[in-house]
Amino acid sequence: MKILIHAISTKMGGARRHLNNMVKSLADANTDHQFILLVNDEYDTSVFDEKIDTITFPTTYSSGVKRVILDNWHINKIIEERDIDILISFANFGPVKAKCKHILFEMNALFFCENIRHLYNKKQLLDFAVKRFLIKLSTIWADLTVTPSESLKHQIVKSLHVPEKKVEVLYHAIEHDFCEIEEPEHIFRNDRVSFLYPSHLARHKGVHILIDALVILRENRATLPPFEIICTFSRSDEPAYYDELAEKIKRYGLEEIVKFVGHVPQNRINSLYGPADYMIYTTLCESFGFSMLEAKAFKLPMLCSDIPINREIAKGSAKYYRSDDPRDLADKLRFFIEKKPDDFDFEDETLLGWNWQRYTDKLLRMIEETANG
Repeated sequence: MKILIHAISTKMGGARRHLNNMVKSLADANTDHQFILLVNDEYDTSVFDEKIDTITFPTTYSSGVKRVILDNWHINKIIEERDIDILISFANFGPVKAKCKHILFEMNALFFCENIRHLYNKKQLLDFAVKRFLIKLSTIWADLTVTPSESLKHQIVKSLHVPEKKVEVLYHAIEHDFCEIEEPEHIFRNDRVSFLYPSHLARHKGVHILIDALVILRENRATLPPFEIICTFSRSDEPAYYDELAEKIKRYGLEEIVKFVGHVPQNRINSLYGPADYMIYTTLCESFGFSMLEAKAFKLPMLCSDIPINREIAKGSAKYYRSDDPRDLADKLRFFIEKKPDDFDFEDETLLGWNWQRYTDKLLRMIEETANG
């Protein structure tokens, strides 16, 4: 079969990491399928070998009107010209009606999380609404929709009224050698209880709630053992939000507690988990949460916001606080810092036993069943 993977909007973070691993794993699979990858012209395609044929479009086609034209004109033209059997849209939405069998990957919960809408302005909310409409059209016509978690599947079925049988879950995996590190990253102080927040910065990551919790601890004049929270945030992620947080950190004298150290390259991110005492994850909306799976692989205990996706992925390896309540988070932080809990359960055959080969095997079954359906 000829399989076109449409990933024009993939640029950074977990989506890019997922795409790279998925495509490499598909290329290594012992099949006669031909894979063609469509990405934007800023994507580094050198990571793929000669088994993968690539098509590039200008990055301007990854959003706006040009994206709609790409999905509903150029993609169908490529399908016809190259005699494509299966289209995999790895970009949250795709053609309204593809001219071949269509598997839609929906991996962005932002369009479905109602609890974060107050964080965004009217223009951003309108953008979410338009994309949710395009996703609905895509899911209606797609032969199969794939999500990385049961939580996101539930949101899609509920929000878009998609038949549950048309949506399947395919969990992400981590690299088989992820826990093999050459040298730990020396960014933590040995004389402090260390929390790690490994993520990019965005409003839905709930960092403002974390800062509010620290302010509550400071205003209560809590006498606590020294602690620090290291966050891998960069101002380039979301400048206005970064500046809001930085100003509040300075105003309340929290510079010695919470530190934004900038992005850590993907090939070095694993070096952060070993030296940390705990991971903190204050996200209000998530599609999967690679960081939680990575922390579990290192047996690093977590303090997480109590939302369904975090319960699904972290399970017994975390303790939880009410996601919209900085006072509850302050109480939980105090508990972690003073009591240093160690009653965590890291056993998870479903996710920790998962790998890219098993992921690929299941995806290939989905492809074959869709082609024959």
